[in-house]
Amino acid sequence: MRRGHATVDIGDRESILAGDDRQSIEEHLDDLIERMTVEARNEAWSIDDAKTRTVSWYDRLHRHYHGVPLTKGQVGELNGFLDDAAADSVRKWNARQLSAEMLSLDADIDRSGLSGTEQEMLRAQARGLREDLESSPRYRPEHDQQLASMMGLIKNAPVAWAEEHLLRLEAYRGRHRWWL
Repeated sequence: MRRGHATVDIGDRESILAGDDRQSIEEHLDDLIERMTVEARNEAWSIDDAKTRTVSWYDRLHRHYHGVPLTKGQVGELNGFLDDAAADSVRKWNARQLSAEMLSLDADIDRSGLSGTEQEMLRAQARGLREDLESSPRYRPEHDQQLASMMGLIKNAPVAWAEEHLLRLEAYRGRHRWWL
């Protein structure tokens, strides 16, 4: 510790990230992120809003139980914790939602108008991605590559079917994926 700079250690009376508080804070943020669309989860501003709302929520609880607002040190500690928690939550919820999209895509491939070979290739890729998402339930950069390959096949389908599925899948590869 540098002279003149106090730190807040996990578990100190002044620390908010000890025991049950840590878990309830993470659950509150996770709940806010779960309710977002994929597009919103991929935008840093919407996640920043969820983190701000979580800090405000916890500050109200802290004031109620301790009669004082959070200190700047506590807010800083909480924001650092929420940065990591938010990224993990986004990866988790996007993986779960994409896995559900793969089930939907797989069920709809017969209507695609693709050739039999292309249908089988797309079905195998969708199932492979779904299985990968379910076995390690966090969205990872390599899932982008898998989606790109699938989207290449989908582009061969008639426009209406292709557009519907491309729009749904493109959201996972959005511009502002700060969490990857």
